[in-house]
Amino acid sequence: MSGSKPYLSERPRRKPDNAYRAVGDDGGLVVVPTRNQVKVLNPLGSRIFALLDGRHTRDEIVAIIAGEFEVTEEQARQDLDEYLRELEAEGMLAPDDESAPEGTP
Repeated sequence: MSGSKPYLSERPRRKPDNAYRAVGDDGGLVVVPTRNQVKVLNPLGSRIFALLDGRHTRDEIVAIIAGEFEVTEEQARQDLDEYLRELEAEGMLAPDDESAPEGTP
């Protein structure tokens, strides 16, 4: 476990109180209640955010992104790592020690 660094988690997970909605193929919106903010996500950010369910491993997310966005796995891993650090800085990732609610997508 990575403890205080959720972006290093093997199965990263978005905070359950962040309301997420995909907007067609254009990206998505996330409401971050702890910051009273709405974040607009581009298509890549939206896809990654949707996969942060605590079930997908980092490697699985990388493979999905590489296939769907037609980039190398190396590029997908760099993009994922950078994005996870940004999400953590914004308080949008759940800590490792919080168990995912059963049935969470």
